[in-house]
Amino acid sequence: RQQFSFPSIFIYGHTSSGKTYVMQTLLTTLQLPHVFVNCVEYFTSRLLLEEILIQLQGCSSGTKQTSPVHCDTLNDFVRLFKQTVASQELQDQTLYIVLDRAEQLREMEANILPAFLRLQELTDRNVTVVLLSEIVWELFRPNTGCFEPLTIYFPDYSIGHLQKILSQNHPPEYSADFYAAYINILLGVFYMVCRDLKELQHLAALNFAKYCEPVVRGEANERDTRKLWKNIEPHLKKAMQTVYLREIS
Repeated sequence: RQQFSFPSIFIYGHTSSGKTYVMQTLLTTLQLPHVFVNCVEYFTSRLLLEEILIQLQGCSSGTKQTSPVHCDTLNDFVRLFKQTVASQELQDQTLYIVLDRAEQLREMEANILPAFLRLQELTDRNVTVVLLSEIVWELFRPNTGCFEPLTIYFPDYSIGHLQKILSQNHPPEYSADFYAAYINILLGVFYMVCRDLKELQHLAALNFAKYCEPVVRGEANERDTRKLWKNIEPHLKKAMQTVYLREIS
């Protein structure tokens, strides 16, 4: 915690590849002082800078403070940041500022992104800014140049990973093997058109009752995969035409 870390880290990958979840789990489990802000919720530079300072006030105590903070410029932010770090006794620890959906920074003033990338230098404090985004760094880099962050790529889940993750949600009234066979069928149909974990979880929950119909009616048992597949095949093909549109539900 006492060592200086890299000033800025850029983590990118497609939606639902675990970026936000991994960062939150890592920082919480290791109990590292951190600030976590979604740039879609705090969509102007003033809102963003004030939210960082507000969260920073509760870093050492673990509770979010609500005392008002007024921060109009980047100079104000640097000054208030130093004061808050001193008041929270965090001078000797690496502080992490995580900006989720960081592509929104491109819509803000031109000095915001370069300042976050060099915040360690500007504040002379042990701080690392982590940017989480779904787009590549080349689309971020300002024309005027800036400090280059350390980039980390989160690849998409493989079909094997998706099978394992989705199979963990099996209902208690059915066996794990039965639900895993259902997920296998679901991925066989949807994997080529949809790799989004959240969307696949929605589809799995939506169509499971249809898959179980022959078992519920007593026309088949859990091992009759052929009968179960024939029952659900037309339903899944219909659902595939409206992936992401929520029409089948």
